[in-house]
Amino acid sequence: MQNKFLLLIIIIFSVLQAGCSNRNISEISIIFENNPTLNQEIELISLLDQQFSYKELKKFIKEQSWIETYLIRRYPSNSIQIYIRSRKPQYVWRDHFYLTSDLSKFSYDGGYPELIRLNVPIDLVDQWVNVEQKFKVLLRDYNFEIVLVNFQTSEGWYLLTKNNLRINIGSEFSSEVYKKLSLTLKYMFENNLTPSIIDLRYKDGAALNYGK
Repeated sequence: MQNKFLLLIIIIFSVLQAGCSNRNISEISIIFENNPTLNQEIELISLLDQQFSYKELKKFIKEQSWIETYLIRRYPSNSIQIYIRSRKPQYVWRDHFYLTSDLSKFSYDGGYPELIRLNVPIDLVDQWVNVEQKFKVLLRDYNFEIVLVNFQTSEGWYLLTKNNLRINIGSEFSSEVYKKLSLTLKYMFENNLTPSIIDLRYKDGAALNYGK
């Protein structure tokens, strides 16, 4: 791990330093693997002018759920270097947490507005992950962008797009549902239709609803 971070110093784009008069610490330097994009990263930098002992600093860093891996190096001058690899958010889950690509979660800080919101039981998230790419590509072909994926036991899955088109999927993301959605979008495009709801839960086809 140490060698890996030493290599990262060579290719790092941004080295952020905070000089301080902390107890037992003369200077703290933070080196992020990537340029900081999380609000928590910025908050960490602002907190470093507080009074930390070395032991307190190690405990504080260890408790940060948004940090994937870290290395703290202490030098004879009592200066500290902290190497940090931050978790990369993939989704916003239930408006309270970020989820990474391996479905690790950490606190949502209001950033990354472009991420898809998942309002789905955690044990069902994999079902969406397995079909996400093909549904996103299909909808993008017709200029629709998914912003929310929802699951309710009584209704099943539904998707919501940026322009408030709701797509009722049903109990599962089957190949039959995908085919029906593809044909429905093609029909809408050819006939210049703009429904507010596409309901794919019908056995023999899809229903279009124009209500609000």
